[in-house]
Amino acid sequence: MTTTLSKTKDNVINTPGGIIHVRPYRSSSNAQLKAVLSFTPRVSSLDRTNERSQSDEFRGFFVLFWIGLALLFLRTSIQSWEINRTPLSWTFGRLITRDAWVLAISDLVMVLAMFFCVPFVKGLQNKWYSYTWTGLIIQHSFQTLYLGVAVWWGYHRQWYWVQSGFLVLHAMSSLMKMHSYMSHNGMLATVYFQLQEEKRQLEEAIKIVPGGKEELLREAAERKAQLEALEGPTPVGTPGPGTPALIGRSSFNAPSTSANGVNTGYEDPTSAFKRQIGGFTESSTTSFKEGTPQPLSSGLASSPEISSSSLRERKSKKKNQAVDALPSPRPNLPLGTSLEPSHSTLPHEPSPPSPLAWSSNEQIALLARNIDAMQEELKSNGSESLIWPQNVTYKHFLDFMFFPTLVYQLEYPRTKTMRPMVVVEKIIATLGTFSLIYTITEHYILPMIPKPGDSLIKSFINLALPMMINYLLIIFECVCTGFAELSYFADREFYQDWWNSTSWDVFSRKWNKPVHTFLLRHVYASSMTGLQLSKTSAAFVTFLLSACCHELVMAVVTKKLRPYLFLMQMAQLPMIALGRLPIVKRNKTVGNIVFWAGLMSGFPLLAICYLIY
Repeated sequence: MTTTLSKTKDNVINTPGGIIHVRPYRSSSNAQLKAVLSFTPRVSSLDRTNERSQSDEFRGFFVLFWIGLALLFLRTSIQSWEINRTPLSWTFGRLITRDAWVLAISDLVMVLAMFFCVPFVKGLQNKWYSYTWTGLIIQHSFQTLYLGVAVWWGYHRQWYWVQSGFLVLHAMSSLMKMHSYMSHNGMLATVYFQLQEEKRQLEEAIKIVPGGKEELLREAAERKAQLEALEGPTPVGTPGPGTPALIGRSSFNAPSTSANGVNTGYEDPTSAFKRQIGGFTESSTTSFKEGTPQPLSSGLASSPEISSSSLRERKSKKKNQAVDALPSPRPNLPLGTSLEPSHSTLPHEPSPPSPLAWSSNEQIALLARNIDAMQEELKSNGSESLIWPQNVTYKHFLDFMFFPTLVYQLEYPRTKTMRPMVVVEKIIATLGTFSLIYTITEHYILPMIPKPGDSLIKSFINLALPMMINYLLIIFECVCTGFAELSYFADREFYQDWWNSTSWDVFSRKWNKPVHTFLLRHVYASSMTGLQLSKTSAAFVTFLLSACCHELVMAVVTKKLRPYLFLMQMAQLPMIALGRLPIVKRNKTVGNIVFWAGLMSGFPLLAICYLIY
């Protein structure tokens, strides 16, 4: 039965049967930390269909902002006509349209080069090489070459900063997509071949047992029947025989439904994740460790509908002894799609345990449970029920290229229809926004660019406001939502209310969510698991990589090697520490003023530093 999901708040999903509070599990093992991104059907903060933004008391100021910019555009166009007899000056236009066809062809070649990812994963699938270490060397060598060619080509063509900056930024976003695709499929390939190894070991273990597989199946069936007979009558409302008490190694615990039809027993993943990995988080991110999830009772205790006495009564009831008798899978098995939390209540329908799992032969039972666990790790979370390597196709990769996300998983929440008028609306909005950016750059930024001998304070004041307006006009809403509509991608939250930030760590989480979630999953969490770094060290590495990438863009744009932006990026770390002081956290208004002052100061300071010094 198809269930229509409606997202109203972060981590809360309305369904026809009630409300689902999404809650991650936390393993009790001391295995490595894994951080993943949860995609859910939702709209962006500025979307017209967003109920929260439409009911906001200050929504009229947003309308006023656009009316004010429209008046500025008209005023500037009239002045340009009176002086130059053209609605807009074309000085900047001639610069940005130079070599336009070469830029378009170059960008197309780099997009086509991304399809290298598919034969790379097919090589893993065919076991031409293993992901560790040969696959990793091939992957990072190709990614380095990819970005290096983009940087070199801009220098070789002597492009203006717009063309060279665009090509490098697009190359970086493409590189992040490719890295996520290859890394995630490399992880699944590791699971797949470990599964084949466990199957081989199981076959060898069966061969040495008298009577073979038939005798093992008969004995296991008898043992299962004996355990089920010991349970007695199944209490009303409890799982029947053969229903797992825990959903293997999947990402969510099964829900508990109260008498009024509301699913309960789920904890807000934001608080859980913050407790686990500290401040470098986002509202849609959850944390995982390898191993088996904790029982659902730990989450039920917070539900108002369920009292402590009822919990004790449930614990006192007879357990499903047939399932409880099964051995736990080996805790160090590689993980796969359990790191892809689904937007539905359960990641996917778990398969029943293998009949051999009830064997009295401990080796065979454990191998059967390992196989069950890894088969679950190769199943996608969603309606398509893909099993790796069914996703390793050029068509599937092309779909991923159109999705406005930098983090790969086998399935995403999808819309059922594509609304052509929304696409048209976003195209018009993109053109209009670009016209505003062009006008402000041409008439209010380029004439004020500081030159040697100019007053630095005057240049700073002249540049601060127009550069801030251009920054506000960055077209996440238009471009990303347009591609999401074209590709039926249901998760439209590409940013959150970053304008309300009171510290730089809040801003970094909310401003550019696609990039932030990539860094969180593939840099922050990976450095903790792969390099065994602490949370503080992993945060430092993440900021260091981000600062290096920003400085690379500035080097390409300005054709200078200066550390100004790098130092500003790294300065956020002590500023984040200051923002966490109680005296600062108590006064959010002051924190927001400091944030805006710092943001507005950064752009003109960078322009002055890179152009004059």
